[in-house]
Amino acid sequence: LGIQLVPISQQNGEMSKEGILYACQQEGIKGLYIIPDYQNPTTHIVSDECRKMIAEVAEEKDLIVIEDSIYSFLMETPRNSVASYAPDNVIYIYSLSKTVAPGLRLGYIVSPLKYKKDLFNALYNMNITVSPFMLEIASRMIVSKSIYKLMDRHRASTRERNALVEKYLGEYNLMGDENCIFKWFILPEKFEALEFENLAYKKGVRIYSANKFIVGKEKPVNAVRLAVTSTSSIEELEKGLIILKQLLESESIYNIY
Repeated sequence: LGIQLVPISQQNGEMSKEGILYACQQEGIKGLYIIPDYQNPTTHIVSDECRKMIAEVAEEKDLIVIEDSIYSFLMETPRNSVASYAPDNVIYIYSLSKTVAPGLRLGYIVSPLKYKKDLFNALYNMNITVSPFMLEIASRMIVSKSIYKLMDRHRASTRERNALVEKYLGEYNLMGDENCIFKWFILPEKFEALEFENLAYKKGVRIYSANKFIVGKEKPVNAVRLAVTSTSSIEELEKGLIILKQLLESESIYNIY
């Protein structure tokens, strides 16, 4: 679609006001894409101060902010959205697949009125349709509030799995709290992220190195993302964690092959 991604300079792990203003001036950016809660892949949760700053700059520079909140309701007490601070500049996106059930592949968009027609036309031209049956199920779950029971069950399962991750890899530099469905793993110096990804894959474990997520020309951090809830069972997760621990404990990467 001719969209060019531009990385924004950060401060303390978050977008900085100076970085956004610089990108506006030097790159002519039209908007910002953000995952404020459990950012993928770093698991970072954006501070309230940064959320307010993004909203203020968006209003000042008339930027479109796409707020991807797909992970927000993994938290038991969600934080205020950026959309709540700048409702006329933020397109808020949410899905049920990560927080309720993978089979409920429904997306919801809350849009300012000024973007509603363009969004409707874009979705129409892309010929995106949603199963009426699935939509009816989700709507009834929301109205009856039974959806909250599933969310609680999902969180309990995620906490159980994260406890298992801590059991096997807790001595290493892991980021992401007990409610996050993935971990950001800063690797020991003897490993390089892409190399470790390939080594794990050969042993039957699929992880993703930071190289998969980088935007711009900066060298990516030496880290990999570990999915915590993607295995079909907790036994399968434990098997994968044991393999990763064995790889990490090997004296030399050449002994792994």
